[in-house]
Amino acid sequence: MRATGMAAVTGRRCAPFVMLLVITTGLLACATTNPSDSASLTLEQHSLRIPYTIEADGGVSLAENPPLVGRLDLSPILKAEGVQPKTTPRIGVQIMLNYGRLYVASEAFRSVWEITPHPGTTTASYRAVVLVRNAGVAPVKDLRLSRYGSAHASCLRVDRTGGAPVFITSKGEALDACP
Repeated sequence: MRATGMAAVTGRRCAPFVMLLVITTGLLACATTNPSDSASLTLEQHSLRIPYTIEADGGVSLAENPPLVGRLDLSPILKAEGVQPKTTPRIGVQIMLNYGRLYVASEAFRSVWEITPHPGTTTASYRAVVLVRNAGVAPVKDLRLSRYGSAHASCLRVDRTGGAPVFITSKGEALDACP
């Protein structure tokens, strides 16, 4: 009987050590798990479209208070479009965030401009998604950016007067239809 009692006492003393061993083994297993094997979740990134007015210096003040704080210098885009903000009064632009890229459009432009931020910096690359190819044709009118398509295959939709919609995919490709 005495041996049974001793085993019970020894078992109680060992229980914290066994629990610590199990927890440590579990933590080590988690720490060494391949990131590609880790759990995943569904994330649907919604779009955000906000109208702004370009200031005389070519910039757009995104906001002065959180959650949106910052400034976007559109001067290189204005130059490429042949627009001079100092001489053109109140140029309106639409900015839409879609799949991590900003899209900038204006009735003063012939293109929608894709801006891709460089993470961890205050810089971004930009490129034109051409809407009007002929230089003699007036810029787009009644322009509207919107999100279009299903949650699994959404596009940025560009509508304008006198032209068919253009769909920009999550990869930045301009198409006649959203895939």
